[in-house]
Amino acid sequence: MKCQKVNIFRKILFCLVLLFLCLMSASATYAETYNFVTKWGSYGSGSGQFACPTGVAVDSSGNVYVTDTGNHRIQKFNSTGGYLTQWGSNGTDNRQFFLPYGVAVDSSGNVYVADKGNKCIQKFNSNGGHLTQWGSSGNGNGQFYFLNGVAVDSSGNVYVADSGNNRIQKFNSNGGYLTQWGSYGSGNGQFNDPEGVAVDSSGNVYVADSGNNRIQKFNSTGGYLTQWGSYGSGNGQFEFPLSIAVDSSGNVYVADKYNQRIQKFNSIGRYLTQWGSNGTDNRQIYDPNGIYDPNGVAVDSSGNVYVAETGYSRIQKFAPNFVDFPSIIVPVAAMLVLTVIFRRKK
Repeated sequence: MKCQKVNIFRKILFCLVLLFLCLMSASATYAETYNFVTKWGSYGSGSGQFACPTGVAVDSSGNVYVTDTGNHRIQKFNSTGGYLTQWGSNGTDNRQFFLPYGVAVDSSGNVYVADKGNKCIQKFNSNGGHLTQWGSSGNGNGQFYFLNGVAVDSSGNVYVADSGNNRIQKFNSNGGYLTQWGSYGSGNGQFNDPEGVAVDSSGNVYVADSGNNRIQKFNSTGGYLTQWGSYGSGNGQFEFPLSIAVDSSGNVYVADKYNQRIQKFNSIGRYLTQWGSNGTDNRQIYDPNGIYDPNGVAVDSSGNVYVAETGYSRIQKFAPNFVDFPSIIVPVAAMLVLTVIFRRKK
């Protein structure tokens, strides 16, 4: 009888501890799914229309910048897709582009564009005023061969995915060359067509190593840290990961091109969630025959995710749907305590 009372006491104590821990963590939430919010764009050359949008970026005010690649221009929108302005045309002069691809925005609102065809980075203010540019064709320091992704850290340093040279190059905010890393291959720190690059708040650099179907993580000077991913369609696998973004919590979003989806991971590569499928409806990202595909991804300060869907010439916006786990666990734990106590009285 004494042992039975001890066991009951232990059960009650365990349940009370569980209830206490749940109450202590009652503010913790986790984004389980992403819901469609809005979309904008159609094929064409008018304001708000696109011809193969490939890159997307968001500034601190929530304005959205899109590289309208086929129209050789940048378009700027508010957070719900309202058209604001545009700049660029086909050419080689300042404010002209030949297949602009990646785009990034710094903390001051300056816009950096990877001008793929002209093999240079162009820098603008938030309204499209040309500030500077750098780069030329080649494999030397500060030269590019098929540059794609571009990212900016909190100090204004610029990282460029120099895809054709299988390397990442780092510059200061005015284009001064700082360092580089990478070579062709599948080893740690090597690349096979790196397409996307992103930087977190600590200065860590994430690279979409597209040809190797993986994400690699480095410190700010190119020191290898970790990697994840392999070829396939399972959770955490990729079929040509193309673009990458990082939110304020360090979560990583990857545009998984041929799997027609966005995958989300934590900062060390643990799989969290995904969305997107084959179709034209909301939340679906369509890619038949490798043409209609999600190319660009960006995340704003509220955790909203923007996807540049090249094939359907549109931008889609998704919002996190937060599930408050403690709000579920606490009443369950309380019920468990009451059940044990009630059984004891019986």
